[in-house]
Amino acid sequence: MKNFKSIFALAAVIGFQQLSAQDNNDTNIASHILDVNVPEVALLDIYDSNTGTEAAAIMFDMTNVTLSGTNAEAGLYAFEDISYTDLYLNYTSVVANAANTEGYDLTRKINVQFEPGSTFPGNLDLRIMPEAPVIITDGGTADSAGTVMPGGVALGATVPVGTDALLVDSIESVYTGDQDYGVRLTYSLEQNGNFAGYNAGSYQSTIVYTLTDL
Repeated sequence: MKNFKSIFALAAVIGFQQLSAQDNNDTNIASHILDVNVPEVALLDIYDSNTGTEAAAIMFDMTNVTLSGTNAEAGLYAFEDISYTDLYLNYTSVVANAANTEGYDLTRKINVQFEPGSTFPGNLDLRIMPEAPVIITDGGTADSAGTVMPGGVALGATVPVGTDALLVDSIESVYTGDQDYGVRLTYSLEQNGNFAGYNAGSYQSTIVYTLTDL
């Protein structure tokens, strides 16, 4: 009998607790809160459509413009005959809107530099010429994808090793698309200074692009 009373009492307590958990205020409307957390995002890579892979080593062999073919002419040096194109900067950026700025960034930029420790021939520039971003459908707008610097940047004699140069400005929330989307780049060589400072040798530079906060 004691066991039965104990079980009955326990069932009564559980039933009371369940009844107490009801708010007894139900209507034809029910609701609850949903929280969504959107973190900042800054992702960047370089796609080379010549190889179908992310960009790797690129060779500028000056032999081709000075010691072979129609350019092997005494008294000439055809820097302009060396170039490399169809590189693409792909990027994803998520920033805050103007009404929610605390602790978040409103815009970003892409800088480029020759990494410290790089070597490059004297009195020469690598001209990096960007084209206006081409983005995937609904990946953003022409404005949110940023603005490229007119004339691009010149690394070497103009912007020395280890110094950032601004390439794309005012990037907001955007995803450009992969591969042949984003900012198309062309590399070319330009003499900048007296040719007497340009010497034979093997040079190697690492070109670093950074998607960073303004």
